[in-house]
Order: sequence, then C-alpha cells, then structure tokens
Amino acid sequence: MLLLKRFCFGAIVTLVIATTGCKEKFPFPPSAVDKNYLVVEGFINSGNDSTRIKLSRSVKPDDSVFIKPERAAIVFVEGESGMDYPLFETGAGLYCGAPIALNPAERYRLSIQTTNGKSYFSEFVDVKTTPPIDSINWARTANGVQIYANTHDPGNDTRYYGWQFTETWEFHSNYPSLWEYIDGTMVYRNNPARLYTCWQSSSSTNIFIGSSAKLTSDVIHRAPLVFIPDNSWKLGVKYSINVKQRALSKGAFEYLEKMKKNSEQLGSIFDPQPSTASGNMYCANDPNEMVIGYMYASSIDEQRIFISRVQVPDWRYRLYCDIITVANNKDSLDAAFLGNYNLVIDEVRAGAAIVAYTGSTGLCIDCTRRGTNVKPDFWR
Repeated sequence: MLLLKRFCFGAIVTLVIATTGCKEKFPFPPSAVDKNYLVVEGFINSGNDSTRIKLSRSVKPDDSVFIKPERAAIVFVEGESGMDYPLFETGAGLYCGAPIALNPAERYRLSIQTTNGKSYFSEFVDVKTTPPIDSINWARTANGVQIYANTHDPGNDTRYYGWQFTETWEFHSNYPSLWEYIDGTMVYRNNPARLYTCWQSSSSTNIFIGSSAKLTSDVIHRAPLVFIPDNSWKLGVKYSINVKQRALSKGAFEYLEKMKKNSEQLGSIFDPQPSTASGNMYCANDPNEMVIGYMYASSIDEQRIFISRVQVPDWRYRLYCDIITVANNKDSLDAAFLGNYNLVIDEVRAGAAIVAYTGSTGLCIDCTRRGTNVKPDFWR
C-alpha cells in the first residue's frame, strides 16, 4: 500500500451539504443510494487564513440518507515540486492546517488516504490570486435591505468569483430586568446590562458566485448577497456582515453553478443523474468510483460593513411581549417567577411600599436566551 505523506493547505469546496454534528439528513436520488460516496468540501487557501477540508460519506440507514463524517483520514496538499503540507483532524471529519504561502507558479492538489485503504486525489490546480473587493454596499427596498458585492480585476484575469460571509447583529431585550427572584427571595440585580445587550451570528450556507466572462471588462457590479426582510431582528439595533471573496477557476465556477442550480431547484447537491455532479476528485484505487467535490486554490480578500437601524427608517421589526403584574406575596411570586420562565422587570410601589412586581417571559427579558452577551472584538 502506498504510504501517503501528510501536508497542510487551505481548502473548502463550497457545496450545499451541511455537515454539522454527527449526521444530517438530506435529499438523495435513488441512483446514488448505498454508494457510500466520499464528499469533499473545501478549497486550497493560499492566503493568510487556515485551510479547512470537510470529509464525509453518504450512507443509507433504513429509508433515510445521511451524511456522516469521514474520520481519521490522512489529508495533505501536495505541490508538483513534491512539497506537501499536512491537515489535521480538528473535529469530526474536519481537517485543518496552518496558513501557507503557495507558489503561484506551481500547481497543487489535495491528497486523501482513508482508513479503508483507499487513496483519493484532486487534479493539480493553478493558484488563483483574488482581486480586492471594491465595496460591499446595500440598498433599502420596499420589503427590506439588499446587500451587494462589487469588485473588478484590471488585468481581466479573474472572471469567476465566489463569496462567503458571516453576519453578526446586536439586539436588545424588550425590557431591562432590575430584580431577580432567587429561591423565594426578591433580590436587586447587580448587573442588569448583561441580560439587555447581546449579539448573534450566522454564516452563509448557500452558494454565491458571479462571472464577468461574457463582459468586455472583468467587473462585477452589485452581485446580490444577503436580503434582510424588514421584519427581521438582524436590523433591530445594528448589523454587520463580513464578506470573503475568492477567485474561482472556470471549472470550479461551473461545478458550483451546477450545485447551486441543483440545491435551489431540487433541494439536493445531486443532479437526477449523479455522475454529472462529479468534480475534479477521483479515487486512485477505482477510477469508476464517484467522488463528490471540486478542489481549487485561491487567496481570499475580505471586507466588513456595519448598518445601524437609524440608517434604515421605518424598520418594521418588533418583538411583542406582554407584561404581567404580580402581587408582592410569596404565593403569587412563586407561581409567576419560580422556574425562570418569567423574569422580573421592576417593582411597583404605593408610597414607600412595594406592592407588586412587573415581569415578562424570559425570551423578552434575557437576551442570552437568543444570543451571547460577549461583545465581538470587531464590534464598534
């Protein structure tokens, strides 16, 4: 058996398979059932970020088809000159390596050796240099906010582009909580702010690509990324998006374009005939074995923008919460606040006496039930 060396490179083939956790169900055509296909997600990152490759397999327990992680594989990036860089398994089926500076004059491939003794390779691919993002902008529409990407290559050498992004937004509780009910005793809350201001994040899962191949100039103008409907909490206070742009090869673009069409029309990464979904990965032991994935090498350029609610007048998001008023006696307080389904807002006084407390559901008062109160380092 050929002993494969291990090496490190950056990769993530942007497929539409979500492989979080142990297994995830997804649509699968009958002709692909029980094939135990290897699925390779990733691209070779030639920039300053880590390379990440996700390996998984299709399996069919009973009548449901799942993706399960491919564990304990030997994975590396190999240059035509013989230099190689290892990727190490940092999670279930997730293989990562330190940033590496690839030689733009050399071609590279991904190599995988699985525990069943099979060896898988991508074709050798050129290293693409991604031009800078010109701008990430947005426009208010009748129903929300549309975010766009703009870029160009003055050398007319790129032509094919892909984008991924992470959204982060600040949100507030409907009401500050000044008191808390602990073991039958009402106590003034030491730090009400920790339940009031929070953040939530979400990463892109769909395929976002664009091409200027049919244009005279290599210019991408207003490529649509995110649409935020005007009933969304994302713009309730402040919103930020960090967009990562990468240059694609023609083959990678055509492959992702096919995956995008399949996922949007069929709900699956596969065509009705799965052989048409094959990329540039192959099994060295069995050339007829199908491998799902397309490997390419590219640097990344990224840009972040912020949008505040005050910049978007008449934003229609509201979280509606009822307020309850609870008499200040133990039976009433126990019934309302033990178990923390409801939380206390404030006291109600009649002269010097506290006669009642107001409250609402924890979802309306405790923002940590919908996000984190740890402020992101980049937030401003």
